[in-house]
Amino acid sequence: MRVIKTEVLVIGSGFGAAAPALRMAEAGFQVLSPHVGKNIAFNGSVKAAGLLPEGFIEGDMLSGRSHPGMVSYQFLKSMGVTISCAKPLPLHIVHAARLVLDGETRRPSFWGQAHVDLMKLYRRRMITIYALGMTPPYAEITSTGADVSPSLVVDDQLRVYHKRTKALLNSIFTRNGCRIIHAGMIDHEGTPRKDISFDTTHMIGSCRMADSKDRGVVDAYGEVFDYPGIYSTDGAAIPSSLAVNSSLTILANAERIASHLVKWYAQRSGDPADQKLRRPAKFATFR
Repeated sequence: MRVIKTEVLVIGSGFGAAAPALRMAEAGFQVLSPHVGKNIAFNGSVKAAGLLPEGFIEGDMLSGRSHPGMVSYQFLKSMGVTISCAKPLPLHIVHAARLVLDGETRRPSFWGQAHVDLMKLYRRRMITIYALGMTPPYAEITSTGADVSPSLVVDDQLRVYHKRTKALLNSIFTRNGCRIIHAGMIDHEGTPRKDISFDTTHMIGSCRMADSKDRGVVDAYGEVFDYPGIYSTDGAAIPSSLAVNSSLTILANAERIASHLVKWYAQRSGDPADQKLRRPAKFATFR
């Protein structure tokens, strides 16, 4: 075993930054906040699919840029969501959901002529839009040995949010002459899911910023409570969903903390340039 002594340790491994601390707790080291591994936000991603109307220009929906650059803030104030278009289409949708075209009278399934006819249109005319919302950070990760498992508490508040947001996305399709494609999500065994589910690439949290150890893991500058010199500077420290891609927020927060570290440790070393530097007294935690 190698032991390294350092005055400053910066952790930057995304929302998985909590995993090492969880393993320490499992081994009997109750040294950090009980919030470690909790308060993970998933950006409230809700998706809907539709078929472009007859006469619309078709395209290859499975190729192109990873994002078309369209983000609508029209519903951010009223419903707390932004809306974007997914392009190219995520291929996993054809095995993660049972797709049924609205109004289809033939018995839909993974097989059969109804499914074959829909797949003929899938690549050229299917379009997916999704909403990101400021949902509560209900997810968490737990550690058992080498395995880290995620979980999400789905309550009535999330169900109402999902239903209302899904209705909004479907209304955008219908108001523009599109036919809605219903996507019944299934598990890895092909069994329909009984409850709503969320999937996203924007997980943040697990070591969130707060104004006290009772409410989070790190302070406003990313320093772990009661452990001076240990910092979390990435998405693990972001306290709540953002309703947008979290990359730029994570970058901005990391640069802010880095700027503080340079000034703070310059002051401690006796550099007179930053003698007036002070830590913030309060930091408002999102619930």
